[in-house]
Amino acid sequence: MRFDELEKCSQREAALALKVVQLSVERNISVDEQIVPFKGHLSIKQYMKGKPNPWGIKIFLLCGESGIVYNMMLYQGTATNIDKTLQKNFGLGGAVVLKLTQHLSANRHFLYFDNFFSSYNLFYALSKRKIYAAGTVRTNRFGNPPIISDKEILKLGRGTTYEITSSLGIGLVKWCDNKPIVMASNFITSGTPDVVRRWDKKNKRYIEVERPEIIKLYNKSMGGVDKHDQLVSYYRVFMKSKKWTLRMVSHAFDMAVSNSWLEYKQEAARINIPIKDQQDLLHFKTTLVEELIMVGRCTPGKKRGRPSSSPCGSIADSRSPTPTAAGLSSKSLEFRPSESVSSDQFGHFPEMDKKKEATRCKAFKCKGKTHVFCTKCNIHLCFTKTSNCFLKYHEK
Repeated sequence: MRFDELEKCSQREAALALKVVQLSVERNISVDEQIVPFKGHLSIKQYMKGKPNPWGIKIFLLCGESGIVYNMMLYQGTATNIDKTLQKNFGLGGAVVLKLTQHLSANRHFLYFDNFFSSYNLFYALSKRKIYAAGTVRTNRFGNPPIISDKEILKLGRGTTYEITSSLGIGLVKWCDNKPIVMASNFITSGTPDVVRRWDKKNKRYIEVERPEIIKLYNKSMGGVDKHDQLVSYYRVFMKSKKWTLRMVSHAFDMAVSNSWLEYKQEAARINIPIKDQQDLLHFKTTLVEELIMVGRCTPGKKRGRPSSSPCGSIADSRSPTPTAAGLSSKSLEFRPSESVSSDQFGHFPEMDKKKEATRCKAFKCKGKTHVFCTKCNIHLCFTKTSNCFLKYHEK
């Protein structure tokens, strides 16, 4: 599969997902780079100093403030799928921003990016499309505007702000913190300043420094891609392969799981589920894997190798909890299938175990004991003349 084919597939899938799921784009979004770790032989492999994984395949992401990915583009060097005229007028970074934001609605979003993407032409183009944007800049991409020098602003001290605005409404703000920083925006300059605490090395104490509003908004909304990258790195699919296609496919799965977990957290907060009852990323991922493997599937066959010593066969051997640690009861570690697996009404068959003593029924509020267990769910359920917990447990 060629690079352009892979990117077209990813764009089609993203468009289909947006169309089917109706995933609403957040108000605050950002564009940044992501590196997929890869050290094999590949012409588009990049090295980015300072990244957690400096060697790899570069992807441009459009993320929300929460970390949800809304659009992506694979960097392919000169073969990157970008209009050449667009790239000539706005540069690679500007063309990437315009490409990733082409589906956004007007007057709804605040966009943030760093100085790799920003240019005067880009801010003007975004303002024409009524997309409010802000980001750090390099002044040489703005035609060397008449702005105060670094040496002069450092003399004025920390908290000093200098701003200018063009006739087209593009503003530049230079603010002095530990070092000078220049930002541009098409909707705000200094705004309403606030006060932040900073450590003064010379006097060895905290001091209060005035900060422009544009700096506050940028710091608050720019970290979406970094947050998503962090979530992917926690439980990345390990694949020792020199084929870049396999690495990209596994990375796409990791991105999809992280996106789904963030959406799950948003929905849980919307319906007021307590935080202590919400799944963390690891349990969400294991539940998802279990459901993808088990839902709609008949009872797995016996695995190869030495027979299991468990009375319920090979399924119990793979599902049984590890020995309990000190202070943890065995009941809290008992296996329970997810609701999607238990209610899929496929492949659930009763079988008798070979234990001398009956096992407690796992149905809700049932105190009976039984030798009957489900071969798929691998839990004991009553199946007698007076009680049919087996049927009740597997009903939707």
